[in-house]
Amino acid sequence: MTKSIDKISDFQNREFRSRILALLPLVGEISKFDSEIMESDTLRNRKLHTLDDLKTEGTQLLQQVNLSVDEIIKKNQTHDYKDYQEKVNEFMLLLEYQQVLITVLEKISKLIYLLGKGENSREMSYYSFNTFLNQSNQIRAGLEDWHKNQVNSLGIDIDKNRRNKTGIESFFAAIPGLIDDKWRYKELEDGMLQKIDSQKAGQQLMLTEPEAVYDNDVQIIIKDGKYFYLRD
Repeated sequence: MTKSIDKISDFQNREFRSRILALLPLVGEISKFDSEIMESDTLRNRKLHTLDDLKTEGTQLLQQVNLSVDEIIKKNQTHDYKDYQEKVNEFMLLLEYQQVLITVLEKISKLIYLLGKGENSREMSYYSFNTFLNQSNQIRAGLEDWHKNQVNSLGIDIDKNRRNKTGIESFFAAIPGLIDDKWRYKELEDGMLQKIDSQKAGQQLMLTEPEAVYDNDVQIIIKDGKYFYLRD
């Protein structure tokens, strides 16, 4: 039964990752050929509908990621180091997903604004994105607090890359520890300190301020009764 559950879990993880990876070329295609798309209203409107669908898919995936992180940090603090170590590794993957999805959703919002030809304001085009950006940053702030509590609870010394020995190791280290303090500690596994630091830093996801292209003046050339605008 356990092996069957693990197989289902692995399949679900692959499916989730594949859904994220599928967004990248679809959004990238519209971004690469945005100038060509702008020249045809029929194509432009079709791609706007596509972007709405991609935005829905992206926000649903991001919600799943944020809910997963939130559920873990809202549970009681774990007093088992191995359990904490597993959660740190799980967070590494979830935060990677979160970063990718935020980047994709920002690109989608920018394309919706550009292909809308000014019919949608910047505020409207980025409204959903800004909502989920703020939510994701709140999740990261909560994760920072969770790590601080865990580090204190498990006796992890960040500055010296070590943790308190536990269980039978702690028992045998008690007497030598009276002579030399170092016997009471165990060095953290390779890469563990870097993972904790990166998650405990509370790094906020940032938005690149979108350019108000439809609020700027453009140069128009009239030739043979047709109007042409000069691109930068």
